[in-house]
Amino acid sequence: MPDTERKLGPFSAAPLGKDDAVLVGLCRKGDESAWSDLVDRYQRLVFAIPRRAGLSEAQAADVLQEVFLTLFEKLDEIERPEKIRSWLVTTAKFKTWGTVRRDKGLYSPETEEEMEFEMANLKDDSPLAEDALVLLEEQHMIRTALKKLSEKCQKILRMIYLTEPAASYAEVADAIGVGATSISPLRSRCLKKLERVLVAV
Repeated sequence: MPDTERKLGPFSAAPLGKDDAVLVGLCRKGDESAWSDLVDRYQRLVFAIPRRAGLSEAQAADVLQEVFLTLFEKLDEIERPEKIRSWLVTTAKFKTWGTVRRDKGLYSPETEEEMEFEMANLKDDSPLAEDALVLLEEQHMIRTALKKLSEKCQKILRMIYLTEPAASYAEVADAIGVGATSISPLRSRCLKKLERVLVAV
């Protein structure tokens, strides 16, 4: 698999070269340059989705990392690699709307249709802030950082962010043996720990 220590680089125009299906196939074989090409090709598109939905740059950066981490985790499960663009867009929308709903104390939508309907009513007037995007620091892939957290934090973050559909707080609470009201503060603390690991790398 691609080197999980690789950072997401500067945002750039999608490069010409191998088609998506070929890139995915090479990624599955552990070709790190193919993974780099795939990330470079679609990171701008993925980042634009949460920004246009009104999320902050920091939140959009989180969505970006979550989308590509999910892709990394599910790379061998992609049934139609030639449709990877659509897969990335759909995943970015789910991650975006999940963030919006969590901020409102709600759970993620159960279906893509519900998500599309609700997202259609979100504002789409946030600037992409090209200068700000260029200044965003490169971040390491989250997979390596997650392994440095406690088992409890790993389980919480994976269930909430890396499963499809995302687990509810009640499901996460049941899995780790705590009350449902404890999950929100635990999630926040685990995200802070993950952030510290990423900064220290």
